[in-house]
Amino acid sequence: MKTTSERAIDRLNSQLITPLDKRRRSFFIPKPTDGRRLVITDIHGCFQTFVKLIDKIDLKKRDQLFIIGDMVDRGPYSYMVLEKIWQLLDRGYQIFPLRGNHEQLFLNFNRGNKRKLSALANRQYALHMLESGSSLMIEIDKFFGALPIYYETDIAFLVHAGFNTSRKDPFGEWKDMLWIRSYKYDEKKLKNKMVVHGHVPISYSTVAKRIDKRKKRINLDNGCIKAAVDGYGNLLCFNLDTYELFSQKNIDLIPA
Repeated sequence: MKTTSERAIDRLNSQLITPLDKRRRSFFIPKPTDGRRLVITDIHGCFQTFVKLIDKIDLKKRDQLFIIGDMVDRGPYSYMVLEKIWQLLDRGYQIFPLRGNHEQLFLNFNRGNKRKLSALANRQYALHMLESGSSLMIEIDKFFGALPIYYETDIAFLVHAGFNTSRKDPFGEWKDMLWIRSYKYDEKKLKNKMVVHGHVPISYSTVAKRIDKRKKRINLDNGCIKAAVDGYGNLLCFNLDTYELFSQKNIDLIPA
């Protein structure tokens, strides 16, 4: 019998039917017939905050929820965040998770440098994601490995960090999409579509201002783990079609 995580991967793969590249690292996601398109980023192990936000947006199975990377570490409950995402997928919700740079770090170290893996997990309050303190849990490794790098819809690109528009083909280098910290919006290269990303925390007022002005580049990372910093510490959810912004203040106990 398959585990919840295995069924979640199967469910995710069944939703990804239109790849945009041969290596299946990107996919086109059609608009749902009846339902919202919602985006969350940079949960960083803040399980209680994530669950509270899911309740606040009143997520339905007809909705699409894009979770665009950095689901884990820094906060205390990384495995519980992943388990919640697996459960939602297994129960038939349309969840579209993406790989962030933190998921990629765990994959890299698990497959190459176990000493760095242990150090990373210890530093980022994620030792509970390891087996025997040295290897990433198999179910987590498989899930991270199954995650795409970006999604495209009819109106937006969804990616963890952004696109390097200085390249001739900004979609050709996936490392940029996980790690880039600044880039210029290029209307032609990005097909005049909105780009929604996270990765670099910015103040709530800046997020809200860019949404109000209908900017083509929307950063949704308000630094959920920065609960003690004024103007930060919220987990945000953005409606792609209505531009409505939901906010949940961090309610998790963040290690000092």
